[in-house]
Amino acid sequence: MDGNLRKSRRIFSWLGRREVNKRRIIVGLKSDNYSREMLLRLLHFVVVRGDSVLAVHVQKSDDSFDPNMFHIHEDLCKSKQVDFEVKICSGSCHITELSHQVRITFATILAVGCSDKCPKNPTISKWLKALPPTCKLLIMDNGGKILCQEMGTSQEGSCSKVLQPSISSLSEPSTHDRSGTRPLIRKSSSMPSPSTASTSQQTTTAKPENNINISPKLFHRLAMLEAKGYGRHFTFEELNCATKNFGRNMLIGEGAHSLVYKAVLENGQAAAVRVLKTSQYSEELFFREVEILSGLRHDNIIQLIGFCCCKKMYAIVYNLLNSSLKQRVNQLKWSERMQLAVGVAKALEYLHSCNPPIVHKDVNSSNILLSEDGKPQLSEFGVATPTHQPSPPKKPIHVIGRSGYLAPEYVMYGKVDEKIDVYSYGVVLLELITGKAAFQTSPVSNQESLVPWARSLLHCGQYERLIDPNLKEDYNKDEMRTLMIAARLCLLHSSSRRPTMKTVRINSPCDKMS
Repeated sequence: MDGNLRKSRRIFSWLGRREVNKRRIIVGLKSDNYSREMLLRLLHFVVVRGDSVLAVHVQKSDDSFDPNMFHIHEDLCKSKQVDFEVKICSGSCHITELSHQVRITFATILAVGCSDKCPKNPTISKWLKALPPTCKLLIMDNGGKILCQEMGTSQEGSCSKVLQPSISSLSEPSTHDRSGTRPLIRKSSSMPSPSTASTSQQTTTAKPENNINISPKLFHRLAMLEAKGYGRHFTFEELNCATKNFGRNMLIGEGAHSLVYKAVLENGQAAAVRVLKTSQYSEELFFREVEILSGLRHDNIIQLIGFCCCKKMYAIVYNLLNSSLKQRVNQLKWSERMQLAVGVAKALEYLHSCNPPIVHKDVNSSNILLSEDGKPQLSEFGVATPTHQPSPPKKPIHVIGRSGYLAPEYVMYGKVDEKIDVYSYGVVLLELITGKAAFQTSPVSNQESLVPWARSLLHCGQYERLIDPNLKEDYNKDEMRTLMIAARLCLLHSSSRRPTMKTVRINSPCDKMS
């Protein structure tokens, strides 16, 4: 009997600890757009999976508060598995009404807005004296920046009540609620799994320590993507833990615009976290890649898992692949090179067939990643561009791409259309044929760029000199000739004479491998 009693107590204690992790958060709302912006930022940066959010508006006689304008917030809460509810209270004092809601719902956080850049001490003192010591006060400005966070100082009420299981208070209106309070909207997600995020909002020091100013425009665009289920919004703490504090031993790649870390997510999934280096272009590159990848579904295109947008960093989370073509080109058998040529062609054909067509603009061997079975996946969509029609020729202000892969019309005039990807694909074919890098820096190389050297040999019909000696003549001669012809056509100086990716793929005999 004693053993069963002890066992029951242990189970009840465990359930009690589980329930404490489910926080009740109250947000004070006014009738202006700033309150909705503040609520949106709170849902992104403070609320975690498993929390329950109650948005409260204290109504006055001349109010025009519309409770039906929270569609984005509701969708965002569903995607984060967060309970969401809106209430309207009648009362003359915001502090009194909101502090009452804190007590009857056992809330642990109260968030309110402030139009001033620096809240006045007497106002803060009034709020703190009205809140129990178990509730944290968050004062946020119109942009959602936290100006103050302190625990309440009132001794009214028992703090032990907060530690009791309170499922009923989260799922239905409290029987202790005042008659002047009436719930209008109740939006609930599916039952959340145990939250792995800490209830503490302090951040851990790690290598990405930028002080990024997130624009409201970017914030709203990301909220819309997350609300539609196009990717998970990771917190900095989650990625910091997954990458072991962004340790050097987890760093697996570094480029001109980003650092790539290996990560193990909370569910055990291996992932790659690409942290963008801060620049004048980083915000636009970040959102463009997230937005484009969220709408793409193809076996030969990298899979977006989620993203992180916070004051410390912009980061994008992908499925983890073993290596890149640049790292393994000399180790690949001919059949693997053919599989890769077909896969990349399919990926580009898919992009160019989107409506509007998507131009990758940065196709190169470093951005073609390989899975364990050698399947290629195209990555790095930060400079990709949806294009309704070819852009008019002009002198480019900022040409982005890797030297050795760029089409001449893009370098000289900034012209962007699908044919610049076709040119870059032709360079990749040369790398597969020759085993050489697109841009040689070795002093023993006759040519720094692979294209002029290969063009001269193709023009003279000296095809054998192009073939990678590492293949040791173990290749299909018909397929080799087909790839050489395709490379020559893709690399034509005139973009109008280059084939489309659809033509390249249809004419390739290696389609039988797909």
